[in-house]
Amino acid sequence: MTRLIDLGLAEDLGEGDCTSIATVPADAQARGRLLAKQPLVVCGVPLLERVFARVGGAEVTVHLGEGAEATAGTVVATVVGAARALLAGERLALNFVQHTTGIATLTKTVVAAAAGTSLVVRDTRKTVPGMRRLAKYAVRTGGGANHRMGLDDAILVKDNHLTLGRGDLADAVANARQAYPELPLEVEVRTQRELQAALAAEPDLILLDNMSVEALREAVALTAGRVPLEASGGITLESIRDVAATGVEYVAMGQLTHSAPAADLSLKLEPVA
Repeated sequence: MTRLIDLGLAEDLGEGDCTSIATVPADAQARGRLLAKQPLVVCGVPLLERVFARVGGAEVTVHLGEGAEATAGTVVATVVGAARALLAGERLALNFVQHTTGIATLTKTVVAAAAGTSLVVRDTRKTVPGMRRLAKYAVRTGGGANHRMGLDDAILVKDNHLTLGRGDLADAVANARQAYPELPLEVEVRTQRELQAALAAEPDLILLDNMSVEALREAVALTAGRVPLEASGGITLESIRDVAATGVEYVAMGQLTHSAPAADLSLKLEPVA
């Protein structure tokens, strides 16, 4: 995380905050209030202290913790410190918190839409490069669950692997189990015929890619509980309830991380006498 913060500061500050150096006295002190301007799920607030620590430090008081729900007009946190330091770090701090809070807020909304069912809402690898751990943390903060973190902590055999390999699903599963017996093994399918082949290969999980709600129901019936099923592709907040009703155990939604709107938060500064 320190490297990510340093990269962000280097990108933003360059040789220094010229405007603040030219207009704000070096000894000026300031206070900032992180204000929610919409209903949201708080996420990423601990990053405030870490960001401001890299530009001179600030005293951070958190009023609402991670995962708390805030209404518009709520002060989420307060920061006090050197005015130039707060000005140098405010944009990066806001970028982080707005991004993670946006993901947590959307995830909470999707999870709430599936409330009362057994569906587990999971994310994907569709994240901004360098931000994956934060994005997946935000999904958990919003009540969702994580799919694999990267390519090295789970096996997911997809059509491209079969196309570039020998094309035999059973062999692909057997080879994957032999090479990485400790890793969970998932297989992606797009049709009922592919599903039958996947069931015969006995993976740990089967991903049903871009299937209609009716096709998902058929897949659940065909599988009959032998292997957990995960739906993915084109699933939205509006369709999540119908997907949950099919009986699949999991849903993977790239939307949670690649399309969550940034939460509307502000960090207004005022002088401290």
